[in-house]
Amino acid sequence: MHAFEFVDPRKVREVLPVYAIFGDDAYLRREAILAIIRNAMGGQDEEELGVSRFPGAQAELARVLDEVRTLPFLAPRRVAIVEDADPFVTAHRKELEAFAARPPDSGVLVLSVKSWPSNTKLAKLVEQSGASVECKAPRDSELASWLGKLASGRWGLKFPPEAARFLVELVGPEPGLLVSEVDKLAAYVGDGKAITREDVAKLVGAGRVLEVWDLIDRASLGDAPGALGVLDRLLASGEAPQRLLAALAISLRKVHHAGALRLARRELADACKRAGIWPRDVEKTGRQHAHLGPDRVDRIPALLLETDLALKGSSTLDERAVLERLIVSLARPRGD
Repeated sequence: MHAFEFVDPRKVREVLPVYAIFGDDAYLRREAILAIIRNAMGGQDEEELGVSRFPGAQAELARVLDEVRTLPFLAPRRVAIVEDADPFVTAHRKELEAFAARPPDSGVLVLSVKSWPSNTKLAKLVEQSGASVECKAPRDSELASWLGKLASGRWGLKFPPEAARFLVELVGPEPGLLVSEVDKLAAYVGDGKAITREDVAKLVGAGRVLEVWDLIDRASLGDAPGALGVLDRLLASGEAPQRLLAALAISLRKVHHAGALRLARRELADACKRAGIWPRDVEKTGRQHAHLGPDRVDRIPALLLETDLALKGSSTLDERAVLERLIVSLARPRGD
């Protein structure tokens, strides 16, 4: 089960004795654990009574399992959370398999890990007696639907797909940041109303977004000096390089998607519609394809991956130089 479904506030779930929370998105892992606590404690987040947290690298198996097996006091049940539990699972796999095969009714064990192969005996036993919750970074296409459900369940607000997709374009595909912005939008529009595209544009960093879009347009249409000037302004204003890349990637992937559809003999307007490009940007997308050429359009995912890995340390270049390299590679004249 993905965390998007698991943390849905509209669903009431049975309290299970063991959970594996796995994946690379820290926000989703945190939200999944909070959902388990609220469910186990009858709707409360109370950390003082009944909830114990253990660091995975130092956690002692006997102490963790004793916590789960001890009868609760002043709480419905005990919850033992082993955080960063990968080394804990590796060291105590056999014992955890025995626990998962016959878990007690007195408490809940939560293993928060980055890696959780589904073909292991432990994973299969946890799936039988408990639940595995995937907290991997979501696909862009999933985010708008999830935000609509979140707005409805948490605040009773409508959040149409067009407005939700616009928010994703502005903020980037980061669940924690998106939820924070929806919190602000919910407070802004008031009870029982809908969050519109105009609300998103007004409240969510419109000035920064216009700069990012200007950067994308200049780079993908051949204006390297202009694009590098916009990059300078954004970095000087404190924009994080990874967040800038995320914003660039959302738009550039759509350019790539539309290009792939055109190679499959779709008309430009139809290709743009299927790729999620606004009707007003169809003509501009055609000019971007003409500047980049089919080979470079096809290589956009590889360019983005190379830039992402470089920002994460695979290159000796500093972050500014990494982004500058991407911009220049997009802006240079086509060679085919």
